[in-house]
Amino acid sequence: MFRVNMRRDRTPVTGPAAWFVRFAGVYGIVCPLGFGGYTIPSIVSVAQGRGIIYVWGNQPYGDGPLEHTGVPATVLLLLAGFLAACLVQLAGGCLLIWLRPSGFVVLPAGMLLSAIFWWGFDLPLAWLNAATVLPLLAAAWMVYRRASHDLGGPSGPRPVPVVPGDNRGSI
Repeated sequence: MFRVNMRRDRTPVTGPAAWFVRFAGVYGIVCPLGFGGYTIPSIVSVAQGRGIIYVWGNQPYGDGPLEHTGVPATVLLLLAGFLAACLVQLAGGCLLIWLRPSGFVVLPAGMLLSAIFWWGFDLPLAWLNAATVLPLLAAAWMVYRRASHDLGGPSGPRPVPVVPGDNRGSI
């Protein structure tokens, strides 16, 4: 049987708690999919010497300070770094969708890596997304911890299996 939670002293997270954690994961991947999705065509366009692409007549990146740093080669490296940061953030969101507790660390780490690019590419919607994802992530962490510590669930505590020759529980 595939266990969602690898620690034996905790129960797998199920029910509404699991869906709340998954919702936080889905909400956490909106920004890397939205902004990171345009980095690949932008990288190709900058590499061909045409500059950052325009989508529906607008630049997907806000013409911020990192884009004014100099030669197209540095912009190309910055876009590649932003893509890597988006992939870390995407991995964290996917880990939360799969109910892996490591997603609670990887998603904020990806957001921290992306933050310099949000400022440098002038992406105000990314900051708004972070302002809503982080409290949602904190609430999901509390729900996850409470649900995974609840060894008994609604039916009460589960009996601890007795191993012959184990004297840890004896008085």
